Amino acid sequence: MTRASVDRRPGRTVALLLASLACVILMQWGIPHGASTPVGWRVDPSTASRAELSVLPGVGPSLARAIILDRTAHGPFHSIDDLARVKGIGPARLAALRPWLRVEGAP
Repeated sequence: MTRASVDRRPGRTVALLLASLACVILMQWGIPHGASTPVGWRVDPSTASRAELSVLPGVGPSLARAIILDRTAHGPFHSIDDLARVKGIGPARLAALRPWLRVEGAP
């Protein structure tokens, strides 16, 4: 290991390890399709991290990255329907994601 490859931000490393562990646990147990939304747990796609988006049903790391790239390029999502502008999110996937999402300030 070279000096350049050592992360000098241990807090960030710990946070990434914990987020990765949460993803692995959720992937191992799985989130059944059509499952009811856990009470109080919804994700705002305009502010969610890649790890938070990755654990949504039907969203993996690649689609989570696409969501983040889209909101960086086009601004925040003003409604859940705005997610349809992301390549890889069609009507069926959007319908499956709807119970897991919230958009701050949207009706």
